[in-house]
Formats: sequence, C-alpha cells, structure tokens
Amino acid sequence: MKIEMNKFKESSIVSGIVLLVTILSFTPSTVSLGQAMPKVLILTGNGNVPQHKREYPPWVHEFQNDIVVKILGKDFIVDVTEDLDVLQPDHLAQYDVIISNSIFLTPSKDQLNALYNFVSAGKSYLTLHCGILSLLNWDQYERFIGGIFIGGPSSVPQSFKVVTDNIEFWGYEYQFRKSSVHPVSRVVDDFTTTDELYHFQPSTPDFHVLARAENLPVMWWHPVGKGKVMSLTLGHDEAAKNSPGYQHLLLNGVRWLTGIPLIQAVSPKPFSNRQLAYKNSISLNAVTQSDSTDPLTFWIEKNANPELFKVSTTDKGGVDIMFLGRQGKGKISVGAKTKAGFSSTKNFDITILDDGSGNIASYFGNTVKCSSYENNSDVFDAGNLVDGDLSTRWSSAPADTAWVVIDLQKAYKIGRIVLEWEASFASRYLVLTSRNGRDWKTLHEASAGDGDTDELTFQPASARYIKILGTERANQKWGYSLYEVKIFKD
Repeated sequence: MKIEMNKFKESSIVSGIVLLVTILSFTPSTVSLGQAMPKVLILTGNGNVPQHKREYPPWVHEFQNDIVVKILGKDFIVDVTEDLDVLQPDHLAQYDVIISNSIFLTPSKDQLNALYNFVSAGKSYLTLHCGILSLLNWDQYERFIGGIFIGGPSSVPQSFKVVTDNIEFWGYEYQFRKSSVHPVSRVVDDFTTTDELYHFQPSTPDFHVLARAENLPVMWWHPVGKGKVMSLTLGHDEAAKNSPGYQHLLLNGVRWLTGIPLIQAVSPKPFSNRQLAYKNSISLNAVTQSDSTDPLTFWIEKNANPELFKVSTTDKGGVDIMFLGRQGKGKISVGAKTKAGFSSTKNFDITILDDGSGNIASYFGNTVKCSSYENNSDVFDAGNLVDGDLSTRWSSAPADTAWVVIDLQKAYKIGRIVLEWEASFASRYLVLTSRNGRDWKTLHEASAGDGDTDELTFQPASARYIKILGTERANQKWGYSLYEVKIFKD
C-alpha cells in the first residue's frame, strides 16, 4: 500500500506537539520514568467532514483529543491522527492499542483488513463514545465490535450513577455463567456523572461488562482472535471527559488492554500497637491484576513516614510493617512490574492507633465467624461487619437462630457496642462475651429490637470474643442483616 507521506507527516507532527505538552504538564505517578511505556494510536475525525455522507445522519462531533491524550499521557506514548493511511501492517506494528475517537470513518477494505489482523494477532482496539459509529461500512462490523448500536443518546436523565462491576447487588450468580469481577472494575469505584447514554445490542455470548448505568452497558470488551475489542460509550463532551470517574475508567481500561498491572487501592484496616510487627499486612498478589502469566515483581516505591514505621516486601508478594512505637497516619507507595517491563504504583494509607482507642472491632488482624451467610456469597460475608464501610453488610441464611462472633485477638474492657442494622433486623437478640471462645456470658438482651442503630452501653466487661446471637427475626422472609458492629472500651 502506498502512503501519502506528506499527509502522514503532518498528522504525526500534530500528535508530537500534543504529546510533548502532555509530558511537560504531568509528573508520572503510575509508570516510573525509564520504564517501558506502551504505545497508543488515536484515530480521530468526522466522516461527514468536509462532505456529508448520504448513508449517515448529518452528525459531526467534538472529540477533545487533548483531554484524552492528557489522561493517557502519564502511562503511554500517544499519537493522534486523522489519516486512515496509517492503517497498514508495517506502521501499526509499533502500537499496542488503537483508539477510535471518531465518527463515521470509513476505511478501505485493505485498511479494515489491516485493523482486523492487528487485533486478532494479539493487540487491542478501543472505541470512545461515538467512536463506536466508525467502521459501519465493514461487513465484519458486528462481529468485530460485538454487537450493534441501536440508538442514542438515551432519553433517561443526563445525570446518572455508573456502576463499575457486572455482579448484581443481590449476590446471586447466574446458573449459566460464572460471575467474576473484571480487573478494571476492581480498581475503579462507582461514580455519578452527567453524560449521554447509548443503546447497544450485544450479539456474542463472550461479552464482558465492566461498567453499566441505568441498566445499560457503558463499558465492555470481547475477544477477537488473540486480541481484545473494548468500548467505552461515555465521554460525550469536555465536562464528561473531565469527570474523574470517566478518566479512571479510560485510563485503567487502556492499562488493562496493554498489560500494565492494575493495583487495587485497598488500604489495610487501622493497626493497633498491641504488637509492633505485622507480617503480610497487604497481599500484593491479591490486590494486583495482570494478564501476564509471568510472576510480578513488587517493591516499595516510597515510605512517606519513616518516623512511624519500616516497611518491606516479601518474596511471596506481601508487605511487612514494623512500627516504631508512635501513633499516627502514614502513606506508602508500592510498585508492581511485569516481565515485559510495564509497571505501576499505588498508594496505601497506614493508620496506627493506641491499643484500645477508637473502634476496637475495626483493628487489623481481628477475625469474624458466622453461622451462615446468604447464598454463600462474599457479598454478604461476615467480615463486612468490621470493614468500616456502611455500604457492605452481613446477611444470614433465613433462620431465626443465627450468630456472628468477632475475635478481638486479646481481652479488652468493653463498655459500649454499636449495631448498625439493615431493614432485616433482629427483634430479639443477645450480645454475649467470652474470654476463651467457649464459655459465654450475656452482656445484653434485646426483646423489642426496632432496627436502625442500636447503641448499647453497660458496665465494662473483659472480653476477647463478642457474639451477636439473633433469636427472632423482624422479617420472616429474610435472615438477619447487619451493616457494621463497632466495639468501644467506653
């Protein structure tokens, strides 16, 4: 294929200027300088410019490529072009991802073949918003994209919540398909944005939703040969692209497509100085996702508070912490790198409390056991009771007798307990204490529970184990459901 070199050179110069501005305006915080950086090609432009194509609506669009490059510029080398002549094998070989930030582009048959071969050989293609409406002249469009665009923007309210996982809130799995949380969904929190919603009809069973809004998929991927095709239909205008949630979705989506490790920012629970050394306080293998089958290399990028603690990584991907006898809040930065040299870092907050202060139940190292949890789903695991998050909960199987036991690891003088009930509360329950986990004493008996928040105070009693024993449900349809248990000395 003959390339119009003048045209290509002009687009490359524009790309280089945008990229240079991006590099100068960002301090890399995810991929360290000197590390390998994947390369991204953004295809952009309006197919109806300069002349309207009669087979398409007379739409043109703004693409805000400068914002997209700014989002990606910390982690990637980014080129931007409107020249479809770049879609030839030798030129595409240098890139890891092609991003379509465009509308109604109609590459030639040879260019479409080059694009297909690029992806099927193991690379990736990502459409942004109306980029899903390019390549419509291709008889393989539906197969390549994974379905068809069937309308938009939606008439639903412009402000909506984006849910970044594909597991339904009730925690019940489909019989025909095993549920799993996508790596991108793990590292991007739900968010609210003002944007356009597109309607898309999937046509392949191998279709994986990463984020959804108003019961519509807004980010998904599916395999094409050895490669991946991903779509992110959000990002209509400058305001939408400046949404932190959108930027996190886009950045982490491209990271995943290129094999950069994704580290979930799950800071450990507060540490008590009841001990000074904590082994494997963070399991980096558990919170890091990578498509690489090779082992990852982990390291401590920075300890921002050496006056509070010493920290190191282990051969098995754990983080060991040695406290230096002081209380306070600190921060560490941990790095992960693949064999190919792609790396990322993530910050973790470390909180050190004077033993016995604050909510004792929330201390790192405490454990929780229960008689049952609904549908044996982790969504309802008893560990949710001491995670400090009122959006998670323990939910028992539907029976009048059910219990949870919190092991505080040592005996404390307990004077106050707070129970945060969900709608399925206990009308009757007991609070029991034990020093050995076998012999129990009744600390409190409730005979007319009304749900919401129960703040129980009593003469301080020494206990290591606290048991909440439900004996009668307010709602016979469900089991017991608790958001949080907080335990205090007084």
